[in-house]
Amino acid sequence: MESILTIDVGSTSMRAIHHDSKGEVLHKCRRGMIPDYRNDTSVELDGHQFLAGLLSLLKESYAYANEKSLDVLAISVTSQRSSVAPVNAQGEPLMPFITWHDKRTVPLCKELQPYEEKVYRVTGLRISPVLSAVKMAWLRKEQPEVYKKTAKMLGFQDVVIYKLCGQFVTDHSLASNTNLLNLQSCEWDPEMLDIFSVKRSHLCDLVPPGSVCGGTTNDLQNLTGIPENTPVVSAGGDQQCSALGVGIMSEGKLKCTTGTGSYLIAHTDSPMIDEQRRFLCKVGAIPGTYNLEAGMLTTGTVYRWFLEQFYGEGGDSPEVDVINREVLSSPPGANGVILLPHFEGSGAPHWNPNDNGIFYRMKLSTTRADMARAVLEGIVMEMGENISLFKEKFGQISKVYVSGGMTKFSAYNQLQSDIYGVNVVLNSNRESTSLGAWISAAVTCGLYATYEEAFQATQSPESETQFSPDYEMKRFYQSLNSERKRLYQAIQSMEMDQHKGSYKNNLA
Repeated sequence: MESILTIDVGSTSMRAIHHDSKGEVLHKCRRGMIPDYRNDTSVELDGHQFLAGLLSLLKESYAYANEKSLDVLAISVTSQRSSVAPVNAQGEPLMPFITWHDKRTVPLCKELQPYEEKVYRVTGLRISPVLSAVKMAWLRKEQPEVYKKTAKMLGFQDVVIYKLCGQFVTDHSLASNTNLLNLQSCEWDPEMLDIFSVKRSHLCDLVPPGSVCGGTTNDLQNLTGIPENTPVVSAGGDQQCSALGVGIMSEGKLKCTTGTGSYLIAHTDSPMIDEQRRFLCKVGAIPGTYNLEAGMLTTGTVYRWFLEQFYGEGGDSPEVDVINREVLSSPPGANGVILLPHFEGSGAPHWNPNDNGIFYRMKLSTTRADMARAVLEGIVMEMGENISLFKEKFGQISKVYVSGGMTKFSAYNQLQSDIYGVNVVLNSNRESTSLGAWISAAVTCGLYATYEEAFQATQSPESETQFSPDYEMKRFYQSLNSERKRLYQAIQSMEMDQHKGSYKNNLA
Protein backbone atom coordinates (compact mmCIF):
# COMPACT_ATOMS: atom_id res chain seq x y z
CA MET A 1 0.00 0.00 0.00
CA GLU A 2 1.18 3.50 -0.84
CA SER A 3 1.31 6.21 1.82
CA ILE A 4 2.43 9.78 2.29
CA LEU A 5 3.96 10.71 5.65
CA THR A 6 3.19 14.23 6.85
CA ILE A 7 5.17 16.09 9.49
CA ASP A 8 3.10 18.80 11.20
CA VAL A 9 5.01 21.03 13.63
CA GLY A 10 2.74 22.99 15.96
CA SER A 11 3.35 25.37 18.83
CA THR A 12 3.41 22.76 21.61
CA SER A 13 3.78 19.46 19.74
CA MET A 14 4.79 17.87 16.46
CA ARG A 15 3.00 15.00 14.77
CA ALA A 16 3.81 12.45 12.10
CA ILE A 17 0.84 10.97 10.24
CA HIS A 18 0.70 8.28 7.54
CA HIS A 19 -2.11 8.88 5.03
CA ASP A 20 -3.19 6.39 2.38
CA SER A 21 -3.92 7.29 -1.26
CA LYS A 22 -7.37 8.64 -0.28
CA GLY A 23 -6.06 10.79 2.55
CA GLU A 24 -7.29 8.43 5.29
CA VAL A 25 -5.17 8.34 8.44
CA LEU A 26 -3.34 5.04 8.81
CA HIS A 27 -1.16 5.90 11.78
CA LYS A 28 -0.27 8.94 13.84
CA CYS A 29 2.21 9.67 16.57
CA ARG A 30 2.97 12.79 18.54
CA ARG A 31 5.78 14.34 20.56
CA GLY A 32 5.24 17.24 22.94
CA MET A 33 7.32 20.41 22.75
CA ILE A 34 7.15 22.48 25.90
CA PRO A 35 8.10 26.12 25.29
CA ASP A 36 10.03 27.89 28.02
CA TYR A 37 8.14 31.02 29.06
CA ARG A 38 11.21 32.60 30.62
CA ASN A 39 9.64 35.91 31.57
CA ASP A 40 6.89 38.24 30.41
CA THR A 41 8.36 38.51 26.92
CA SER A 42 10.60 35.55 26.06
CA VAL A 43 9.27 32.24 24.74
CA GLU A 44 11.94 29.74 23.68
CA LEU A 45 12.27 26.09 22.71
CA ASP A 46 15.28 23.86 23.23
CA GLY A 47 16.58 23.10 19.74
CA HIS A 48 18.28 19.84 20.69
CA GLN A 49 15.07 18.53 22.25
CA PHE A 50 13.23 19.60 19.08
CA LEU A 51 15.56 17.54 16.92
CA ALA A 52 15.44 14.57 19.30
CA GLY A 53 11.64 14.65 19.18
CA LEU A 54 11.69 14.77 15.38
CA LEU A 55 14.00 11.77 15.10
CA SER A 56 11.90 9.84 17.61
CA LEU A 57 8.77 10.55 15.53
CA LEU A 58 10.45 9.44 12.34
CA LYS A 59 11.71 6.21 13.90
CA GLU A 60 8.22 5.32 15.15
CA SER A 61 6.67 6.20 11.79
CA TYR A 62 9.20 4.10 9.89
CA ALA A 63 8.63 1.15 12.23
CA TYR A 64 4.91 1.29 11.43
CA ALA A 65 5.54 1.60 7.69
CA ASN A 66 7.95 -1.32 7.80
CA GLU A 67 5.54 -3.48 9.79
CA LYS A 68 2.65 -2.76 7.39
CA SER A 69 4.83 -2.92 4.24
CA LEU A 70 3.91 0.65 3.28
CA ASP A 71 5.51 2.25 0.25
CA VAL A 72 6.16 5.80 1.47
CA LEU A 73 5.93 8.01 -1.63
CA ALA A 74 7.06 11.20 0.11
CA ILE A 75 7.44 13.05 3.39
CA SER A 76 5.42 16.28 3.34
CA VAL A 77 6.34 19.01 5.83
CA THR A 78 4.13 21.78 7.25
CA SER A 79 4.78 23.91 10.29
CA GLN A 80 3.80 26.77 12.52
CA ARG A 81 5.37 29.90 11.20
CA SER A 82 7.65 32.81 12.14
CA SER A 83 9.82 31.13 14.76
CA VAL A 84 13.57 31.69 14.32
CA ALA A 85 16.29 29.10 14.85
CA PRO A 86 19.93 30.28 14.45
CA VAL A 87 22.08 27.34 13.30
CA ASN A 88 25.64 26.74 12.13
CA ALA A 89 26.61 25.39 8.70
CA GLN A 90 25.81 21.84 9.85
CA GLY A 91 22.29 22.85 10.92
CA GLU A 92 23.11 22.57 14.63
CA PRO A 93 21.28 24.90 17.05
CA LEU A 94 23.37 27.77 18.41
CA MET A 95 20.86 28.91 21.05
CA PRO A 96 17.28 28.11 22.08
CA PHE A 97 14.85 28.68 19.21
CA ILE A 98 12.76 31.87 19.47
CA THR A 99 9.11 30.90 19.01
CA TRP A 100 6.53 32.87 17.06
CA HIS A 101 4.71 34.23 20.14
CA ASP A 102 7.88 35.62 21.75
CA LYS A 103 7.50 39.38 22.42
CA ARG A 104 11.06 40.49 23.25
CA THR A 105 11.18 42.49 20.00
CA VAL A 106 8.36 44.93 20.88
CA PRO A 107 10.80 47.85 21.46
CA LEU A 108 12.53 47.13 18.15
CA CYS A 109 9.17 47.03 16.37
CA LYS A 110 8.49 50.54 17.70
CA GLU A 111 11.81 51.73 16.27
CA LEU A 112 10.86 50.32 12.89
CA GLN A 113 7.35 51.80 12.82
CA PRO A 114 8.26 54.55 10.29
CA TYR A 115 8.71 51.75 7.72
CA GLU A 116 5.41 49.99 8.43
CA GLU A 117 3.40 51.23 5.44
CA LYS A 118 6.22 50.43 3.02
CA VAL A 119 6.77 47.00 4.58
CA TYR A 120 3.04 46.21 4.43
CA ARG A 121 2.73 47.19 0.76
CA VAL A 122 5.71 45.06 -0.27
CA THR A 123 5.24 42.01 1.97
CA GLY A 124 1.53 42.07 2.88
CA LEU A 125 2.52 42.02 6.56
CA ARG A 126 2.62 44.56 9.35
CA ILE A 127 5.76 44.95 11.43
CA SER A 128 5.03 42.69 14.38
CA PRO A 129 6.97 40.89 17.13
CA VAL A 130 5.24 37.72 15.93
CA LEU A 131 7.06 37.70 12.58
CA SER A 132 10.54 36.46 11.74
CA ALA A 133 12.47 39.45 10.38
CA VAL A 134 12.39 41.54 13.54
CA LYS A 135 13.55 38.48 15.53
CA MET A 136 16.49 38.19 13.15
CA ALA A 137 17.24 41.90 13.61
CA TRP A 138 17.10 41.43 17.39
CA LEU A 139 19.60 38.56 17.20
CA ARG A 140 22.05 40.68 15.24
CA LYS A 141 21.73 43.53 17.75
CA GLU A 142 21.45 41.72 21.06
CA GLN A 143 23.28 38.40 20.55
CA PRO A 144 26.46 39.35 18.60
CA GLU A 145 28.40 36.24 19.65
CA VAL A 146 25.65 33.93 18.43
CA TYR A 147 25.21 36.05 15.32
CA LYS A 148 28.90 35.68 14.39
CA LYS A 149 28.55 31.87 14.40
CA THR A 150 25.22 31.84 12.54
CA ALA A 151 25.17 30.32 9.06
CA LYS A 152 21.38 30.34 8.66
CA MET A 153 18.36 31.72 10.47
CA LEU A 154 15.72 29.04 9.98
CA GLY A 155 12.08 28.55 10.71
CA PHE A 156 11.00 25.30 12.38
CA GLN A 157 9.99 23.87 8.99
CA ASP A 158 13.44 24.68 7.58
CA VAL A 159 15.07 22.85 10.49
CA VAL A 160 12.96 19.78 9.69
CA ILE A 161 13.68 19.91 5.95
CA TYR A 162 17.42 20.27 6.55
CA LYS A 163 17.40 17.31 8.93
CA LEU A 164 15.52 15.23 6.36
CA CYS A 165 17.40 16.04 3.18
CA GLY A 166 20.37 18.26 4.06
CA GLN A 167 19.13 21.28 2.07
CA PHE A 168 18.54 24.83 3.30
CA VAL A 169 15.27 25.36 1.42
CA THR A 170 11.96 27.03 2.25
CA ASP A 171 8.83 27.63 0.19
CA HIS A 172 7.06 30.87 -0.73
CA SER A 173 4.16 30.15 1.63
CA LEU A 174 6.43 29.91 4.65
CA ALA A 175 8.72 32.72 3.48
CA SER A 176 5.71 35.04 3.23
CA ASN A 177 5.55 34.98 7.03
CA THR A 178 8.91 36.68 7.49
CA ASN A 179 8.39 40.36 6.43
CA LEU A 180 11.15 39.73 3.87
CA LEU A 181 9.35 38.22 0.84
CA ASN A 182 8.10 40.44 -1.99
CA LEU A 183 4.52 39.26 -2.60
CA GLN A 184 4.59 40.18 -6.29
CA SER A 185 7.91 38.60 -7.27
CA CYS A 186 8.01 35.86 -4.59
CA GLU A 187 11.68 36.66 -4.05
CA TRP A 188 13.57 37.94 -1.02
CA ASP A 189 13.20 41.72 -1.27
CA PRO A 190 16.51 43.67 -1.08
CA GLU A 191 14.86 46.74 0.48
CA MET A 192 13.25 44.64 3.20
CA LEU A 193 16.57 42.92 3.92
CA ASP A 194 18.07 46.36 4.36
CA ILE A 195 15.28 47.64 6.64
CA PHE A 196 15.58 44.65 8.95
CA SER A 197 19.39 44.32 8.62
CA VAL A 198 19.16 40.70 7.44
CA LYS A 199 21.81 39.10 5.22
CA ARG A 200 20.56 37.21 2.19
CA SER A 201 23.13 34.52 2.96
CA HIS A 202 21.34 33.83 6.27
CA LEU A 203 18.16 32.88 4.42
CA CYS A 204 17.13 29.68 2.67
CA ASP A 205 16.73 29.21 -1.07
CA LEU A 206 13.13 29.67 -2.24
CA VAL A 207 10.83 27.21 -4.01
CA PRO A 208 7.07 27.20 -4.69
CA PRO A 209 4.91 25.33 -2.14
CA GLY A 210 4.53 21.68 -3.07
CA SER A 211 8.10 21.44 -4.35
CA VAL A 212 10.40 18.50 -3.74
CA CYS A 213 13.31 19.95 -1.76
CA GLY A 214 15.48 16.87 -2.08
CA GLY A 215 15.67 13.25 -0.98
CA THR A 216 16.24 11.92 2.51
CA THR A 217 19.89 11.36 3.40
CA ASN A 218 21.85 8.24 4.23
CA ASP A 219 22.48 9.72 7.69
CA LEU A 220 18.74 9.94 8.28
CA GLN A 221 18.34 6.32 7.18
CA ASN A 222 20.97 5.25 9.72
CA LEU A 223 19.21 7.22 12.48
CA THR A 224 15.57 6.33 11.72
CA GLY A 225 15.40 3.58 9.10
CA ILE A 226 13.65 5.79 6.54
CA PRO A 227 15.01 4.75 3.12
CA GLU A 228 17.49 7.10 1.52
CA ASN A 229 16.18 9.35 -1.30
CA THR A 230 12.58 9.43 -0.10
CA PRO A 231 11.25 12.71 -1.62
CA VAL A 232 10.79 15.59 0.85
CA VAL A 233 8.00 18.05 -0.03
CA SER A 234 7.62 21.52 1.51
CA ALA A 235 3.83 21.86 1.69
CA GLY A 236 3.59 25.38 3.15
CA GLY A 237 2.66 27.10 6.40
CA ASP A 238 0.33 25.33 8.78
CA GLN A 239 -2.54 27.77 8.35
CA GLN A 240 -2.26 27.76 4.57
CA CYS A 241 -2.23 23.94 4.60
CA SER A 242 -5.19 23.88 6.97
CA ALA A 243 -7.14 26.07 4.52
CA LEU A 244 -6.26 23.66 1.71
CA GLY A 245 -7.26 20.73 3.92
CA VAL A 246 -10.84 22.02 4.30
CA GLY A 247 -11.17 22.99 0.63
CA ILE A 248 -10.67 26.78 0.69
CA MET A 249 -9.81 27.12 -3.00
CA SER A 250 -12.22 29.85 -4.14
CA GLU A 251 -13.56 33.18 -2.89
CA GLY A 252 -16.62 33.25 -0.63
CA LYS A 253 -15.47 30.51 1.72
CA LEU A 254 -13.50 31.10 4.90
CA LYS A 255 -11.50 28.86 7.18
CA CYS A 256 -11.22 29.48 10.91
CA THR A 257 -8.81 27.36 12.95
CA THR A 258 -8.69 27.63 16.72
CA GLY A 259 -5.49 26.33 18.25
CA THR A 260 -3.07 28.27 20.42
CA GLY A 261 -4.33 31.29 18.48
CA SER A 262 -7.09 31.59 15.90
CA TYR A 263 -6.60 32.20 12.21
CA LEU A 264 -9.19 33.27 9.69
CA ILE A 265 -8.13 32.49 6.12
CA ALA A 266 -9.66 33.53 2.81
CA HIS A 267 -8.54 32.54 -0.69
CA THR A 268 -7.63 35.10 -3.35
CA ASP A 269 -5.96 34.70 -6.75
CA SER A 270 -3.81 37.82 -6.46
CA PRO A 271 -2.22 39.88 -3.67
CA MET A 272 -4.69 42.11 -1.83
CA ILE A 273 -3.96 44.71 0.85
CA ASP A 274 -6.14 46.70 3.22
CA GLU A 275 -5.61 50.46 3.46
CA GLN A 276 -6.06 50.25 7.24
CA ARG A 277 -3.70 47.25 7.45
CA ARG A 278 -6.23 45.18 9.41
CA PHE A 279 -5.52 41.87 7.68
CA LEU A 280 -2.40 40.26 6.26
CA CYS A 281 -1.77 38.81 2.82
CA LYS A 282 0.39 35.72 2.35
CA VAL A 283 1.24 33.16 -0.31
CA GLY A 284 -1.16 30.21 -0.24
CA ALA A 285 -0.35 26.49 -0.20
CA ILE A 286 -1.45 26.21 -3.85
CA PRO A 287 1.28 27.68 -6.10
CA GLY A 288 0.27 31.02 -7.59
CA THR A 289 -2.49 31.72 -5.03
CA TYR A 290 -2.68 33.95 -1.98
CA ASN A 291 -4.41 33.89 1.40
CA LEU A 292 -5.82 36.79 3.34
CA GLU A 293 -5.31 36.17 7.03
CA ALA A 294 -6.65 37.72 10.20
CA GLY A 295 -4.96 36.15 13.20
CA MET A 296 -5.64 36.36 16.93
CA LEU A 297 -2.70 35.55 19.17
CA THR A 298 -4.41 33.96 22.17
CA THR A 299 -7.70 32.07 21.89
CA GLY A 300 -7.47 28.34 22.56
CA THR A 301 -4.53 29.03 24.83
CA VAL A 302 -6.75 31.31 26.97
CA TYR A 303 -9.29 28.50 27.36
CA ARG A 304 -6.45 26.15 28.31
CA TRP A 305 -5.09 28.74 30.78
CA PHE A 306 -8.52 29.08 32.38
CA LEU A 307 -8.85 25.30 32.57
CA GLU A 308 -5.46 24.94 34.26
CA GLN A 309 -6.02 27.81 36.71
CA PHE A 310 -9.60 27.06 37.73
CA TYR A 311 -9.96 23.32 37.11
CA GLY A 312 -6.45 22.07 37.78
CA GLU A 313 -5.68 20.29 34.53
CA GLY A 314 -5.31 20.93 30.81
CA GLY A 315 -5.23 19.22 27.45
CA ASP A 316 -7.51 16.21 27.02
CA SER A 317 -7.99 15.58 30.75
CA PRO A 318 -11.43 14.73 32.20
CA GLU A 319 -11.65 18.31 33.43
CA VAL A 320 -12.22 19.41 29.82
CA ASP A 321 -15.61 17.71 29.96
CA VAL A 322 -16.31 19.45 33.27
CA ILE A 323 -15.54 22.93 31.96
CA ASN A 324 -17.56 22.29 28.79
CA ARG A 325 -20.58 21.18 30.84
CA GLU A 326 -20.27 24.25 33.04
CA VAL A 327 -20.15 26.53 29.99
CA LEU A 328 -23.56 25.12 29.01
CA SER A 329 -24.90 25.83 32.50
CA SER A 330 -24.23 29.57 32.14
CA PRO A 331 -26.73 31.49 29.95
CA PRO A 332 -25.82 33.39 26.76
CA GLY A 333 -24.06 36.55 27.84
CA ALA A 334 -22.43 34.74 30.81
CA ASN A 335 -24.58 36.63 33.34
CA GLY A 336 -23.01 39.89 32.23
CA VAL A 337 -19.31 38.88 32.28
CA ILE A 338 -17.29 40.02 29.27
CA LEU A 339 -13.78 38.91 28.32
CA LEU A 340 -11.22 40.73 26.19
CA PRO A 341 -8.91 37.82 25.19
CA HIS A 342 -5.72 39.85 24.69
CA PHE A 343 -3.52 37.89 27.09
CA GLU A 344 -0.40 38.34 24.93
CA GLY A 345 -1.40 41.49 23.09
CA SER A 346 -3.95 41.68 20.28
CA GLY A 347 -3.71 40.58 16.67
CA ALA A 348 -6.24 41.42 13.95
CA PRO A 349 -7.99 43.78 13.71
CA HIS A 350 -6.34 45.89 16.48
CA TRP A 351 -2.65 44.86 16.24
CA ASN A 352 -1.57 46.18 19.62
CA PRO A 353 1.14 44.11 21.36
CA ASN A 354 0.53 46.05 24.60
CA ASP A 355 -3.13 45.03 24.99
CA ASN A 356 -4.01 42.89 28.00
CA GLY A 357 -6.71 40.37 28.81
CA ILE A 358 -9.62 41.62 30.92
CA PHE A 359 -12.63 40.09 32.66
CA TYR A 360 -15.23 42.84 32.99
CA ARG A 361 -18.33 43.18 35.17
CA MET A 362 -17.41 40.59 37.79
CA LYS A 363 -19.70 40.23 40.82
CA LEU A 364 -19.79 38.12 43.96
CA SER A 365 -22.49 36.10 42.23
CA THR A 366 -20.19 35.37 39.27
CA THR A 367 -19.31 31.69 38.96
CA ARG A 368 -16.41 30.02 37.21
CA ALA A 369 -19.03 28.72 34.74
CA ASP A 370 -19.88 32.33 33.84
CA MET A 371 -16.20 33.12 33.40
CA ALA A 372 -15.65 30.01 31.26
CA ARG A 373 -18.57 30.94 29.00
CA ALA A 374 -17.26 34.53 28.81
CA VAL A 375 -13.92 33.14 27.59
CA LEU A 376 -15.59 31.35 24.68
CA GLU A 377 -17.87 34.27 23.85
CA GLY A 378 -14.98 36.75 23.99
CA ILE A 379 -12.88 34.62 21.64
CA VAL A 380 -15.66 34.18 19.09
CA MET A 381 -16.86 37.80 19.18
CA GLU A 382 -13.33 38.97 18.44
CA MET A 383 -13.12 36.53 15.54
CA GLY A 384 -16.52 37.82 14.44
CA GLU A 385 -14.98 41.27 13.94
CA ASN A 386 -12.61 39.75 11.41
CA ILE A 387 -15.44 37.85 9.72
CA SER A 388 -17.15 41.22 9.23
CA LEU A 389 -13.92 42.62 7.79
CA PHE A 390 -13.77 39.89 5.14
CA LYS A 391 -17.43 40.41 4.33
CA GLU A 392 -16.47 44.00 3.48
CA LYS A 393 -13.84 42.73 1.05
CA PHE A 394 -15.65 39.80 -0.57
CA GLY A 395 -19.33 40.59 -0.11
CA GLN A 396 -21.39 37.59 0.90
CA ILE A 397 -19.64 34.81 2.83
CA SER A 398 -21.33 31.47 2.15
CA LYS A 399 -19.67 29.26 4.76
CA VAL A 400 -17.02 29.25 7.43
CA TYR A 401 -15.10 25.98 7.71
CA VAL A 402 -13.80 25.43 11.22
CA SER A 403 -11.01 23.27 12.56
CA GLY A 404 -8.74 22.93 15.57
CA GLY A 405 -8.96 21.22 18.94
CA MET A 406 -11.76 23.37 20.32
CA THR A 407 -14.14 22.27 17.55
CA LYS A 408 -14.58 19.00 19.45
CA PHE A 409 -17.02 21.03 21.57
CA SER A 410 -20.24 21.30 19.52
CA ALA A 411 -21.52 24.26 21.53
CA TYR A 412 -18.41 26.20 20.49
CA ASN A 413 -19.21 25.55 16.83
CA GLN A 414 -22.85 26.62 17.29
CA LEU A 415 -21.66 29.75 19.09
CA GLN A 416 -19.50 30.58 16.06
CA SER A 417 -22.47 30.19 13.72
CA ASP A 418 -24.71 32.38 15.91
CA ILE A 419 -22.13 35.17 16.23
CA TYR A 420 -20.91 35.08 12.62
CA GLY A 421 -24.45 34.77 11.25
CA VAL A 422 -23.41 32.19 8.63
CA ASN A 423 -23.34 28.42 8.31
CA VAL A 424 -20.36 26.87 10.06
CA VAL A 425 -19.02 23.58 8.69
CA LEU A 426 -16.95 21.03 10.60
CA ASN A 427 -15.16 18.34 8.63
CA SER A 428 -15.04 14.86 10.16
CA ASN A 429 -11.29 14.77 9.50
CA ARG A 430 -9.93 16.95 12.33
CA GLU A 431 -6.39 16.84 10.93
CA SER A 432 -6.97 19.64 8.41
CA THR A 433 -3.35 20.87 8.47
CA SER A 434 -1.91 17.41 7.93
CA LEU A 435 -4.56 16.72 5.29
CA GLY A 436 -3.53 19.89 3.44
CA ALA A 437 0.09 18.72 3.52
CA TRP A 438 -1.10 15.37 2.15
CA ILE A 439 -3.04 17.07 -0.67
CA SER A 440 0.06 19.08 -1.60
CA ALA A 441 2.27 16.00 -1.79
CA ALA A 442 -0.43 13.87 -3.46
CA VAL A 443 -0.50 16.31 -6.39
CA THR A 444 3.30 16.59 -6.45
CA CYS A 445 3.64 12.78 -6.50
CA GLY A 446 1.10 12.47 -9.33
CA LEU A 447 -1.63 10.67 -7.39
CA TYR A 448 -4.05 13.40 -8.50
CA ALA A 449 -3.94 15.93 -11.32
CA THR A 450 -5.32 18.90 -9.35
CA TYR A 451 -5.68 20.08 -5.76
CA GLU A 452 -9.48 20.04 -6.11
CA GLU A 453 -9.40 16.42 -7.29
CA ALA A 454 -7.21 15.41 -4.36
CA PHE A 455 -9.49 17.21 -1.90
CA GLN A 456 -12.63 15.60 -3.35
CA ALA A 457 -11.02 12.17 -2.93
CA THR A 458 -11.11 12.75 0.84
CA GLN A 459 -14.80 13.68 0.95
CA SER A 460 -17.88 11.55 1.63
CA PRO A 461 -21.53 12.32 2.48
CA GLU A 462 -20.60 11.98 6.15
CA SER A 463 -17.58 14.27 5.88
CA GLU A 464 -19.28 17.45 7.06
CA THR A 465 -21.40 18.56 10.02
CA GLN A 466 -23.14 21.89 9.54
CA PHE A 467 -24.23 24.39 12.18
CA SER A 468 -26.80 27.02 11.17
CA PRO A 469 -27.25 30.36 12.94
CA ASP A 470 -30.06 31.04 15.38
CA TYR A 471 -30.98 34.57 14.31
CA GLU A 472 -32.39 35.50 17.71
CA MET A 473 -29.01 34.60 19.19
CA LYS A 474 -27.29 36.50 16.39
CA ARG A 475 -29.15 39.69 17.34
CA PHE A 476 -28.36 39.11 21.02
CA TYR A 477 -24.64 38.74 20.33
CA GLN A 478 -24.58 41.74 17.99
CA SER A 479 -25.77 43.85 20.92
CA LEU A 480 -23.31 42.23 23.32
CA ASN A 481 -20.45 42.67 20.86
CA SER A 482 -21.23 46.39 20.51
CA GLU A 483 -20.85 46.66 24.28
CA ARG A 484 -17.60 44.69 24.16
CA LYS A 485 -16.18 47.02 21.49
CA ARG A 486 -17.15 50.10 23.53
CA LEU A 487 -15.30 48.56 26.48
CA TYR A 488 -12.18 48.06 24.36
CA GLN A 489 -12.34 51.62 23.02
CA ALA A 490 -12.79 53.05 26.53
CA ILE A 491 -9.71 51.16 27.76
CA GLN A 492 -7.69 52.40 24.79
CA SER A 493 -8.72 55.99 25.53
CA MET A 494 -7.82 55.59 29.20
CA GLU A 495 -4.39 54.14 28.42
CA MET A 496 -3.74 56.88 25.87
CA ASP A 497 -4.57 59.51 28.49
CA GLN A 498 -2.24 57.78 30.97
CA HIS A 499 0.53 57.72 28.38
CA LYS A 500 0.08 61.44 27.69
CA GLY A 501 0.16 62.17 31.42
CA SER A 502 3.33 60.13 31.88
CA TYR A 503 4.92 61.96 28.92
CA LYS A 504 4.09 65.38 30.43
CA ASN A 505 5.51 64.33 33.81
CA ASN A 506 8.74 63.23 32.14
CA LEU A 507 9.00 66.59 30.41
CA ALA A 508 8.47 68.38 33.72
